[in-house]
Amino acid sequence: FFGVSPMSAIGIIGGLAAMSASALTHPVDSVRVRMYLYGQMESNVNPTMSLVKHIWEREGFRGFYRGVSATLLRQAMFSTSRFSLNDVFQDAMGGRQQLAAHWKLACSAAAGASAALISCPADVVLIRMQADGTLPDAQRRGYRNALSGISRVFKEEGVLSLYRGIRPLMARSVVCTATQFTSYDVVKRALVHNGWDTNSLGTHLCAGIAAGSASAVIVSPLDMIKARMMQSSINADGKVVKMYKNDFDCFYQTLRHEGARGLWKGLGPAFMRQTPQIVLMWVLYEQYAKLWNAMKP
Repeated sequence: FFGVSPMSAIGIIGGLAAMSASALTHPVDSVRVRMYLYGQMESNVNPTMSLVKHIWEREGFRGFYRGVSATLLRQAMFSTSRFSLNDVFQDAMGGRQQLAAHWKLACSAAAGASAALISCPADVVLIRMQADGTLPDAQRRGYRNALSGISRVFKEEGVLSLYRGIRPLMARSVVCTATQFTSYDVVKRALVHNGWDTNSLGTHLCAGIAAGSASAVIVSPLDMIKARMMQSSINADGKVVKMYKNDFDCFYQTLRHEGARGLWKGLGPAFMRQTPQIVLMWVLYEQYAKLWNAMKP
């Protein structure tokens, strides 16, 4: 249809669904990212509502949508890739209908890891754009948009900085994609087996809530480490300062100074963002897929 292969169609539909969902939930995501970066090396710091008030007073409504171009670019790269690759891997293993749950988990994990490699530069710029409001005026980067940010990071810090935090990002993408894809598919199949309509909105909502809730709880510590690794500050000499040696050091320092609770800092905003975002993504995916099939000659 339109010269688009089934694999490409799945990727396009999945990418559009994820972009739509991320655009709608971006304000909550901005609060979540700032929570991850707030109070580093401090214990029992969890100021969700004060951060919301701070963003509103200092930056207004636009502050909640800081970095939205980067989140759209990231989802265009990440979700389009993981939806397409998941379909490729499942076909290579014998097809979605025949695969056991553990093989579906493996296929979605591999798709998530591959997609992370593709989308990492957009993820780095997204974190920095969202965190810009937390920095003093002299240290703000002021990226105009996602593409401008990627270009500046490449010119000012080198290509390796575009892949800073790649290990926690890949770990996060593996766990996130495996959890979201497998739990959605398993719960949806269980509901249909118990008499629910496979095409009903209620089935998609319930399966999406299960996928989003599981993802938010499991992925939150990896998200926090990824955000802290990708963020960096600029000193008075204009040089980039990195707070952590690597992702393992970030994990250790967080656990040492902030305790186990520090690993789940921002869980509230993460849950408020992840669950609606994943529910919207799957509901929109199903609706876009219906629309796509209806347009076929």
